[in-house]
Amino acid sequence: MSRQITGILTGAAGGIGRAIALRLAGQGARLIVSDLDEKALVRLADEFSSCESGTGTGQLIPVAGDMLDADILLDVNFVGPLRLIDAVLPYMQRQGYGRVISLASRAWLGNFGSSGYSTAKGALVGATRSLALAHARHGITVNCIAPGFIDTPMSRSMPPEVVDQVIESIPVGRGGTTDDVGALVSFLAGDESGYITGQTILSCGGRGISEPMARTTGEKTST
Repeated sequence: MSRQITGILTGAAGGIGRAIALRLAGQGARLIVSDLDEKALVRLADEFSSCESGTGTGQLIPVAGDMLDADILLDVNFVGPLRLIDAVLPYMQRQGYGRVISLASRAWLGNFGSSGYSTAKGALVGATRSLALAHARHGITVNCIAPGFIDTPMSRSMPPEVVDQVIESIPVGRGGTTDDVGALVSFLAGDESGYITGQTILSCGGRGISEPMARTTGEKTST
């Protein structure tokens, strides 16, 4: 990356967010990392500062906090991200440069048994497109990443038979890693991605173009 990235990363205490924080900071980014779990944030910052990559210009600044007013699904997955984006856009406009990267989910295409979650992520995709049009003239790109099945503590908590079903439905034959997503974030956050905006990029091993897993073991669907 040709310029040092300075930014805010929410949901940084674990899973995909944690991997993104370590990757970007290892490449020299200075990030405020936020999450509800203050202890996990401190551990993350300590881990980075004690590792070999932590000796460079990168920095992780832990700030625990909650962007939400109510504990409802849409608030977690849509309202919260928009609130943060709205807060930082004026600063990006003044400097004539910015990168907004949101994490949606492949579920925005429709996911069995999670209509609320799919709705929230679909709303985030729509907002990404509108914000990209509104702010492109200010040198700001707005993009979205939609991960598929990623190997995280949450996905590992699923029943093994369900995990096996999901893996079988992925064309590349494996689940994704947090590094797969982190590499995409790193690219979109850099200068080289300046001609990409308003896009939702699926990091799903091809599952977005394959038949969705729309049923669980033992259930039948009608045609």
